[in-house]
Amino acid sequence: MKSTDSSEKHSTVFDSLWRAIISGEIAPGEMLTERDLAHSLGVSRTPIREALRKLEKYGLVQHERNKGVRVISVTTDSVKQLYEVRELLEGLGASTLAKKATQEDIQVLEMLLHQAEEAAEENDIGKLSEINSTFHLELARRSNNQYLVNIMETLQSHISLVMSKSLSQRGRPIKNIAEHWMIVDAIKQGDPELAKSITCYHVRKAMTKAIEEVSIKKNGGII
Repeated sequence: MKSTDSSEKHSTVFDSLWRAIISGEIAPGEMLTERDLAHSLGVSRTPIREALRKLEKYGLVQHERNKGVRVISVTTDSVKQLYEVRELLEGLGASTLAKKATQEDIQVLEMLLHQAEEAAEENDIGKLSEINSTFHLELARRSNNQYLVNIMETLQSHISLVMSKSLSQRGRPIKNIAEHWMIVDAIKQGDPELAKSITCYHVRKAMTKAIEEVSIKKNGGII
């Protein structure tokens, strides 16, 4: 029982830090100390240490020699590189899924889009970002390409970090959801090339918005 409680505590600490970084509550470039985090979350240093190791594995923090742990910074170059890879991967996922999507696959994707519309109406950017991430991961998972899923799950933390910024732009959530509906419609039609084309277009637009958001900060420097 103690082992289960310890495991749950470690998971909760990781989730709390992950959400704080993704939402911007913990700012890019900020230094993190085990002592301060343990105090703010009311836990010992052990789950903090484990959470930081896991965050480093996902690439959200990095150890700096003789300094400690720092949240990664985002630049226009890193966003461009990230979205170029994302375009290739998600295009593949959408085209693969279009060849063999089941009714259940379609229902799950449509359910997520209805939830996204509700979050957009409530102007809940945090919830919308989470739903958005889930939608893109489901595209990969339901393609049944495990290599694609593994890579996308690793990239998703970085994508979410940038996406929460671009989704806050006025009017972007509605356009984003509309593009998602277009992807699902192409998958329903069983048209792999159309699904891939729309998905790549969607990712390129998202990249443009993300780069614009980064560029606003310190003349295209760090956010």
